[in-house]
Amino acid sequence: MLNEFNKTIRIGNKTIGNGYEPYIIAEMACAHNGDFEQVKALIDKSKDAGADATQLQFFDINEVVTPVNELKEILDGIVFSPNEWTELFNYGKSKGIDVWVCTYDLPSVELAIKLKADGIKLNSADLSNPEVVEAVAASGIPFTLGTGASTLEEIQSGLNTAYLAGARDAILMHGVQNFPTKIEDLNISRIELLKNTFDMPVGYHDHVDGEDPFGKVVDLIAIGLGANVLEKHIALDRSKKGLDYQAALEPDEFKAYVERVKLAFKAFGSKIPKPFTASDLKYRKFQKKSIVAKRELKAGHVLKREDVFFSRNTEPGIAPVYFGEMENKKLNKNIEQYANILREDVDA
Repeated sequence: MLNEFNKTIRIGNKTIGNGYEPYIIAEMACAHNGDFEQVKALIDKSKDAGADATQLQFFDINEVVTPVNELKEILDGIVFSPNEWTELFNYGKSKGIDVWVCTYDLPSVELAIKLKADGIKLNSADLSNPEVVEAVAASGIPFTLGTGASTLEEIQSGLNTAYLAGARDAILMHGVQNFPTKIEDLNISRIELLKNTFDMPVGYHDHVDGEDPFGKVVDLIAIGLGANVLEKHIALDRSKKGLDYQAALEPDEFKAYVERVKLAFKAFGSKIPKPFTASDLKYRKFQKKSIVAKRELKAGHVLKREDVFFSRNTEPGIAPVYFGEMENKKLNKNIEQYANILREDVDA
């Protein structure tokens, strides 16, 4: 098993990896409905909402589906030319937001590489497509690799292909791309399985119904399981029921979503033991019990259990668990009533 992908990935001023705030990608997919100005509006709204990246979806109509595929007619109506995508890509960069590209075919990969995309998304459709994986891997551009409805063996094979082609900055993405995805089909625990199995950054792309309140908070579970990247669909207006609207959040909802994600990350904290924070110290002072003198005690007095009680005091002292080390020993100083009794107050 190859296990040498980078544990952290740097994109602009953001770091992706354990211990870092989740990197949020606003995925427009085809929610622009083939309208050039709607793409710009979605980029603007993604930036305003606080997303780290906007994600465009490049495809070559002659490569992505066969002429008899049911999607051919729809895609014919929304496809942009390479020159148009270049203009839209540059528009995104001018707005100060990272621009990722979702690619489905080699011509689109080549365009994304030419434009120096900040990141490239590979759908699970290409997990077992060596030509596309190798092209992205050789570019050195960070990329996400979809794992939906794939076996661990298929994922490992795709990673092997990418690694041998030179990739080091890769992120596995869990998510079920049914539109919308039923709650019982999410299997978000798979994030933990992927992290433990492959020891590399893992993300989550959600497709819960945008009208379902749970769809606005489900990503918080993913954060708790260690998701390093979150990809969420955005649409200008779900009520118009255009393309890729089902699992999308509208701009105001997306902004609230970003705020929730950032708060959830702060609340999650760290699994690694760290020194007490100011909040921890305040709580300990308020809550922890100490060994306290019931009454005034004189130097030379042999300390007994009836001389003390275990209570919260104005300042923290010694925890009751240590009283056994002090019991039946002589005090070496006078102790006032309600004062903490410390180890140094008794003879060794």
